[in-house]
Amino acid sequence: MNAPTVVAHGYTLRDLDRLAASACTYDRSMASDATTRYNVAWSAIAEALCAATEPPEWHDLFTIGWRAIYAEVREMRHLYGHRDKDGTNEVASSQRFRQYWTLPPERPEEGIAERMAVPQVLAVLTETERAAVVALAVHGDYQAAADALGLKYSAFTVRMSSARKRFRAHWYAPETAPPIKGTDRRIGSRTQELSKFCRGGKGPHEMTPENTYRRPNPKPGKRGERVCRACEAERSKARWAEKQAAA
Repeated sequence: MNAPTVVAHGYTLRDLDRLAASACTYDRSMASDATTRYNVAWSAIAEALCAATEPPEWHDLFTIGWRAIYAEVREMRHLYGHRDKDGTNEVASSQRFRQYWTLPPERPEEGIAERMAVPQVLAVLTETERAAVVALAVHGDYQAAADALGLKYSAFTVRMSSARKRFRAHWYAPETAPPIKGTDRRIGSRTQELSKFCRGGKGPHEMTPENTYRRPNPKPGKRGERVCRACEAERSKARWAEKQAAA
């Protein structure tokens, strides 16, 4: 018969098996299957045995085994959000766990990242670009920000475009920044205001439902152009006057 394999300090593999089994028997949590508890205890005992400089007592190794099982149980309960006070087995029953993962929907790190990003963004901009960005942040509207700086709307949009490109180039460096998709929603207020009036004729005329109609679009499924009735009436009068003068 082969002699038992000695691990360290006279303890054999058979001793490790007996110690791990005893630790599992002593464990009262029953929080996981027997195989998992046995493996946890066996690994902890073997590691402690090999690291010991003096031969450890049997009881000391046994204690290390069952404590390792309880530590594993606590770690798993913490991982899955079990509430510790009443020993409930419900997943995500911990208030802290629910608060982090579900309540509130806003994450605190978003605000922290924004506060850290602001000075970094402003540092790479020119003075004119920085003034445009600050004005937009204060007023929240392109036209109002342009008026505050005494600029035309088109000049302000040029500065904002330059600031956005400069920041994105630094943000994504050394890689190339991806193309910008969509439109800044703060432009919408001016766009909506302009869409209330026509741009032709002797206007501007207010584009109310009574003063507008849609010209038919020859392309199937496409909406026709919105036309100002007042402008059309003015053009009709002008054409009639030209005909009368020609006659």
